[in-house]
Amino acid sequence: MAKKNLNDFERDQLVEITNIGAGNAATALSQLVGKKITFSVPDLMASKIENAHNFFGNSEDIMTVVMVKLLGDIKGTMLLMFPSKSAISIVDLLSERLYQKSNSEILNEFGRSALKEIGNILAGSFMAALFKFLDLSVLQSVPDVTTDKVGSIMDVVFTNIIETQINDILALKISLIIEGNGVESRLFLLFDPKATAIILEAVEKKYEGINN
Repeated sequence: MAKKNLNDFERDQLVEITNIGAGNAATALSQLVGKKITFSVPDLMASKIENAHNFFGNSEDIMTVVMVKLLGDIKGTMLLMFPSKSAISIVDLLSERLYQKSNSEILNEFGRSALKEIGNILAGSFMAALFKFLDLSVLQSVPDVTTDKVGSIMDVVFTNIIETQINDILALKISLIIEGNGVESRLFLLFDPKATAIILEAVEKKYEGINN
């Protein structure tokens, strides 16, 4: 049964298990860039899609986003969202020549490929920790990278969800910060009510097993 409304205990459970994935993703990013990574306490929103836009930021802000679709026991979407300058900076930590300059700094194809790989590794690390803990089998798609206004990006994401005749979503948000240079990204997870119910059931089984 699809789960639309969450009580405080269920919210706390979701935040707790998201922390597991966030810690693993932060470790993976730290190994990639050779710097310490800090991450925020996960923020959670359960809402109708039409009321969800503000959770993802100012709709007019330009962001570079790595999108990974989740498939398998549950379906969902992971977004790794960077301010455009931060996207260039994080790729710049991996190589000396990553962007071409015109009137502004624009990621070239090598830089976009590097961001895809970063997104792929972070998604894999996050999901491996989270869903291994919950004994769920989840696969990830090949990452896609786009640079656009937040509102336009989320319109595309929400349209894909609405096409499945679903209008309720669960979204989780974590900020990842690279210490020393101010580079920040935001990691979002989006699930529909059916996926949320499966996750909560897996959490309940896990903790029942621990307590027995």
